[in-house]
Amino acid sequence: MTEQQPLLNNENVKIEINNYDSIAYTSLNDTSSAPIENNQENDDGCTPFQASFNTINLLAGIGIMTFPYCFNIGGIIPSIIFIILLGYLSKYTASLIGKCIKIDNSLNSYSMMGLKLFGKATCSLISLFFIFELFCSMMANLLLVKDTLHLLYPKITPLVCLLIAYGCSVSLTWIKKLVTLSWISLIGLLSTASLFIVLIYNGLATPMAPGSLLDIQHINLWPKSFLDFFYVLGMFEMGFAGHSVFPSIYLSLANKKKFNSVLNFSYGWITLLYVLFSVTGVLMYGNETLPQIIQNLHSTFNSKTQFIGTVVSWIIIIVPITKFALLMDPVAFSVTQFIESKCPRINTDSRSFFVSLRTFIATLVLIATIIIPKFHSILGVMGSAICTVTALIFPILCYIKVNKNANKTIHYLIIAFCLSISIFGTMGAFYSLRE
Repeated sequence: MTEQQPLLNNENVKIEINNYDSIAYTSLNDTSSAPIENNQENDDGCTPFQASFNTINLLAGIGIMTFPYCFNIGGIIPSIIFIILLGYLSKYTASLIGKCIKIDNSLNSYSMMGLKLFGKATCSLISLFFIFELFCSMMANLLLVKDTLHLLYPKITPLVCLLIAYGCSVSLTWIKKLVTLSWISLIGLLSTASLFIVLIYNGLATPMAPGSLLDIQHINLWPKSFLDFFYVLGMFEMGFAGHSVFPSIYLSLANKKKFNSVLNFSYGWITLLYVLFSVTGVLMYGNETLPQIIQNLHSTFNSKTQFIGTVVSWIIIIVPITKFALLMDPVAFSVTQFIESKCPRINTDSRSFFVSLRTFIATLVLIATIIIPKFHSILGVMGSAICTVTALIFPILCYIKVNKNANKTIHYLIIAFCLSISIFGTMGAFYSLRE
């Protein structure tokens, strides 16, 4: 789950056993929710075009800014092969989520999949995974704001920029009705597209290297070492994370038979965007490619692109600040539920508790950001250690559990491959933190 992902849905659904060879479960708080009919068309649902837009907006997050750097470190040839393979695997596991819901329409969220198929312990473990992922996402958003502010105002120290980012972000978490902020997240897709356009325009408007498409730089076709390639695996995975939202996208479709078409279109376009964006960036800057491509762009802006670049930079600042509040909400909600269960005397409905809890969590994020100040390393750890499990491995396990006729040999081989990505990617990410 990336910064685009909501936490687990908290529907109160009655659990019915469909002969899954696991455990007997008790019902949740009430039994009012009815299963959703997947095979019927819903006139009020999304069209395939709307669902495709939502999917592309979900996938195209802040991680794309590290991709040119990943191509330079990991080598262009293996990076292109891996990103295409990873895109196909992610699309396949997303399609498995739709198949699981089609087989058992009560599996309408990741939480229900974990609870009904694997028990309460697994459901709690999945929740912890997503809370940790959201915490890391808040760190990444804070770092992105800090780095971009420092680019715009280099005379301000990075620590002061970080404190400014913290102050702006934490103040928005005090707003209870986050509906007023959620629409700004749509600007994220606009900023990604505009960043790509500015990158190409700047490359054509700059006659000499670095930063020119007319005078391309030396590029690395292959990584210098295996650790370099392992290092970028997790960052690539961040570009395809977001699977906890796919149950909602599937159920929102008016014609659910179009789900695979939506995935094919969305993943095809997003993979093409990633490859073109990354190759363009690395051709312009070569071995001088920085962990965030916006850092390179600011060093080569000219009179023709300075204004546009400044506007894009402010969009990149505004979107993470807003998303910080959206990411905080499910984390704070989960912590509030835990406190209510352990300390029922505490008035969790008070305004002072609401503000204090969110300020405390944001301060923890600030401290973690000061300790680990690398934006790209945070993305690497998130992608390899968390997103590989939640986006690739978990849907396969669910599908094997639901469909007794599934080809277990093929799927276990895919799981083994995904585990190797997770292990080697985590090794590379922690190695970069040490360095």
